[in-house]
Amino acid sequence: MPRHIKIGLIVLAIGFTVSVGFFVDVVGRIRSMVNEKETAENPFTPPVAPLFKPEDPPMPVKVFFPKLDGSLLLTAEDQTIFQSTELVNRAKQILQKLLEGPMSPTLAPALPKDTKIEELFVADNGTAFIDFTNTIATNHPGGILNEQATIYAIVNSLTYNLPQIQDVKILIGGTEKETLAGHVLLLLPLQMDLSITDVAPPERPPEHTVAETAPDISPMRRNP
Repeated sequence: MPRHIKIGLIVLAIGFTVSVGFFVDVVGRIRSMVNEKETAENPFTPPVAPLFKPEDPPMPVKVFFPKLDGSLLLTAEDQTIFQSTELVNRAKQILQKLLEGPMSPTLAPALPKDTKIEELFVADNGTAFIDFTNTIATNHPGGILNEQATIYAIVNSLTYNLPQIQDVKILIGGTEKETLAGHVLLLLPLQMDLSITDVAPPERPPEHTVAETAPDISPMRRNP
């Protein structure tokens, strides 16, 4: 093959390679710009709203976890959240403590690994509805005591610390389930049960102040 043809082919190959590289770069830039625009206008992952404000005061809470020694089913660990003005945010902070697990080495996690909370809502009648991901059931070890520990760690942690929450309805994967792992019924909202713990009932102020003695409304006596 003549030398000038070889040189021409080499120049054409180089030009083709440069053109392809330029085209790929342009396409990549366009895709990047489109993705940035879609993210700005229609974000797939909305920003997580904070559960408290910097000025919110600390609030002591009791978070319930199973005991490792088996002496009783649940006990409470003293932890701290922040007293948000919104009840739902306080409830979410308590549940976050449950998800993180206990600080004490003598206690066991109450929730299975990879459990997450999809949604939490508190109705006007005081019932908290919590929707957990399916992992709370699929990753659960099973057994009636383990199931009770998981369910009442959730129920007690919320109802003990937040008197506005009267009972808890647990949903799994966005739907109502009969049980978590075949034992404890979840069809009805569950109330606090401290009989399986060593924790005394919380001290709650009465809703209405009642006078200990009725006022004396008898006529004033006259001195003889």
